[in-house]
Amino acid sequence: MRFTQHLTAPIATLPTAWLWILALGLFVQLTGPLFNNDGSRYATQTYLLLFMPTFLLLLWRRFSLSTWCQPPGCILLCLLAWVVLSSGFNTGSGKNLTYWLKIVGLIVFYVFAVASFVRHKSAFNGLLLASVALAALFAWLTLYYQFGVLDKPLEYNIVRISGRLSELGWRGMADLKHPVIAGLYYGVFVVLLTYLFVGLKVEVWQTALLALGMLGLLAYVLLTFSRGAWFSTAVGALVLLLLFPSTRSRSLIGTGCLLILVAAYLFWPEVQYELKRGVSNRDLIWANWAERFPTFWLAGAGAGADFQFAFPRPHYFSVIHAHSLYLQLWYEYGVVGIVLFVLLLLSLLQKGWQCRAQPLARLGIALLVYAMVAMVSDVYAIFHRPSPYWVLFWFPVGILLGVQSDSMRSVPRGGANRR
Repeated sequence: MRFTQHLTAPIATLPTAWLWILALGLFVQLTGPLFNNDGSRYATQTYLLLFMPTFLLLLWRRFSLSTWCQPPGCILLCLLAWVVLSSGFNTGSGKNLTYWLKIVGLIVFYVFAVASFVRHKSAFNGLLLASVALAALFAWLTLYYQFGVLDKPLEYNIVRISGRLSELGWRGMADLKHPVIAGLYYGVFVVLLTYLFVGLKVEVWQTALLALGMLGLLAYVLLTFSRGAWFSTAVGALVLLLLFPSTRSRSLIGTGCLLILVAAYLFWPEVQYELKRGVSNRDLIWANWAERFPTFWLAGAGAGADFQFAFPRPHYFSVIHAHSLYLQLWYEYGVVGIVLFVLLLLSLLQKGWQCRAQPLARLGIALLVYAMVAMVSDVYAIFHRPSPYWVLFWFPVGILLGVQSDSMRSVPRGGANRR
């Protein structure tokens, strides 16, 4: 009886010291790619400030069974177990079993940290505010440094071909390595800032600061010329606004639609060029994936296996992933892996909808939809060491695992200890 009650009882609140520890660790993980100019330094900070404390917290909470014994939690554990199992029996796996056990363990720690912290709404909102502020600051610094200090011409033909944003350009700071990754990473903060505006009570001066931050973030995302980031940001922000029905959100939807129409009119030749580019030859990769489908559809090619594809002339280059996370996961983990992944997405959306009375549940839904759109054509991996893609995908997973419905929140304290 006590065991069953423990599974259904709400998680107890964290002591203040633990809140500060998790807040620091999550802040470093979320924004570390901005202020670190060395990948190993970012990894070290994340291990020391987030993963190690979270491991201790998980032990202290006796593995927090209530977090995992819910449908999304069970499916997530099954998916992670399949990743490890695939690495063991499939000879095509890119790394050894120890590597995948490490990656799966880090994902469990990260998701648990977010799920534990999200139950403290005020502290979590403070984390989001600090993270968004830093991201907006770096977006503006990048714009200033690239087009002010370096004096790069702000012309479509030049920026589109050789000047797409992906780094600050000063001492290796905010170097996201690729415009697509940069666009998707900063797009997450666009959705988060939208939540701060429509989900919280803000004063006029705060509204002005949020608008300034939004302008910088949107300009950065636009100038990455990552169309996947454009669509993901637009859809994620729209879903969020629809989940927060108010005069403020309706005004933003109307303003956004008007700006898109005006921009399309003013920059119609550029819009036509973007439409002409289509899916940037991804259709060739996807067609090759379909041709090879019979060879991997059941068991997969192996955890972390590269999807090798060489473009025909006159392209003269090759890729090592399917340019769609859904296709890549099926290629690596077979039908079991992709089914578990889709079930995870659906179960998370279902839980978010059931808990939609909680503002953070609505934020989790919007962020997950953002990720689902991005994963159609751009994200190449989520089972790897911490990266900006963790912010894109595992962060909303943790949010939706952590939010609780009103019925769960109303269970009396100590209910788990009753006989």
